[in-house]
Amino acid sequence: MALFERSTTNENEDANHIFPTEPAFLVPVEVRDAVQYGPGHKGVFAMSDLPPGTKFWVWTDRVTQIHSSELVDYMAQQFDNDIRQIRVFLQQGFVLPGTIETESYFCSNPTDAGRFMNHSAHPNCGPDGTLEIMKAGDEMTMDYAFHGDPEWYRELCHTYGVQTEAEIAKQHS
Repeated sequence: MALFERSTTNENEDANHIFPTEPAFLVPVEVRDAVQYGPGHKGVFAMSDLPPGTKFWVWTDRVTQIHSSELVDYMAQQFDNDIRQIRVFLQQGFVLPGTIETESYFCSNPTDAGRFMNHSAHPNCGPDGTLEIMKAGDEMTMDYAFHGDPEWYRELCHTYGVQTEAEIAKQHS
């Protein structure tokens, strides 16, 4: 099963894994400031050496999938139309790539440190695991171009002044 695929055998992956430091991460990680992206930005950093191909994250029930037709109402209920909170929510979520079905959902992981993984044009992590040898202290990055970028998502992000993952990837490629 690839990193971003939802398990069909067990809805609660938390019960099957021991998370050494952060929920959903299968390897020890630390969330800390990543000042190279600007004030207040965070990143996910490996706390141990990792060989290529290491599965580092697992889909858990901490990821909430919200259908595109329900997302505006969800944000209004959750954030009382607070634009700053909505922007953070959109920036820390993603849309899975693939079919019309998967691209119809916004995925939010508000209690999963995965929301702090940053984009890189030269990522060291991918959907199936680490892509290269990583040393303790390395920031774990991924290519945001992997994510889905349906029209409804672009329009919603632009309404709130937020770039989609695909736009970030294109800007920094």
